[in-house]
Amino acid sequence: MAVFNIFVLSVLLSFPLPAAKTVEKAFLQNSPEILRELLTSRGDIPLSLPDPLSLADQLSPDQVYFIFAQIFSVYKTSEFFADPRLFLVPGRAGGILTARWSFQNEKTGNLYPFRLFIYMMPETSPRRDGAPGPGGSLRIVEIRAERL
Repeated sequence: MAVFNIFVLSVLLSFPLPAAKTVEKAFLQNSPEILRELLTSRGDIPLSLPDPLSLADQLSPDQVYFIFAQIFSVYKTSEFFADPRLFLVPGRAGGILTARWSFQNEKTGNLYPFRLFIYMMPETSPRRDGAPGPGGSLRIVEIRAERL
């Protein structure tokens, strides 16, 4: 039975994800507001970004929003390509969205290419009356990057 569940989950996650398009839109439009919609509301988010951003910490969703607002005010995205499929993490719900993100410092003109790893997990959204909502959507629970 567990093998069947893993198979079904892997088939479902191999289809293009609406969340991948939303992440892509957030970075291409340099919009922390769009990114904020995808952040988990259930705890801190590990965020690790190499030079020139140099950040490694566990932050609240609001702090992640403000960090990306600062990043997008100094650096402008020149390209962002997300793999529309999630890579499954054995034994854990959700998966990892990988992307290539290149951005440019507007003052210096320097270009920085990164590979992003965005861990996304299903999260149910509460209804307006406070009860759990049906189904769930993928939310960002971790963001890591490496410089290319």
